[in-house]
Amino acid sequence: MKPSTNPFAFRLLAGLSASVVAFSLTACEVKKTQEGEMPDVSVEGGQVPKYDVDAPDVKVEGEKKTITVPDVDVVTPEEQRTGGNVEAGDPGTAAPATTDPVPAPAPAPAPAE
Repeated sequence: MKPSTNPFAFRLLAGLSASVVAFSLTACEVKKTQEGEMPDVSVEGGQVPKYDVDAPDVKVEGEKKTITVPDVDVVTPEEQRTGGNVEAGDPGTAAPATTDPVPAPAPAPAPAE
């Protein structure tokens, strides 16, 4: 019988093997036969290290500058839908309904044969 070179079969076999090993380990029963206790530890003396740090002097300065930014026209999806007929109002209010039809999308090109 030829061994399989299928990576899926290999992964499946590895997964099943890991599952069998994990199940066999969880199937064992453990009973505590004696209580444990913490060891007695005695700590005396000791010294925390000392450091002498000479930090650099930091001077923060700034200057006022005027930066010119480009003027950007933004067209919202609602403006595209209504043809730019959007009244200014509260940000949460809807734009007035228009009778302008929404243009249909262009048809897809025919496939080349």
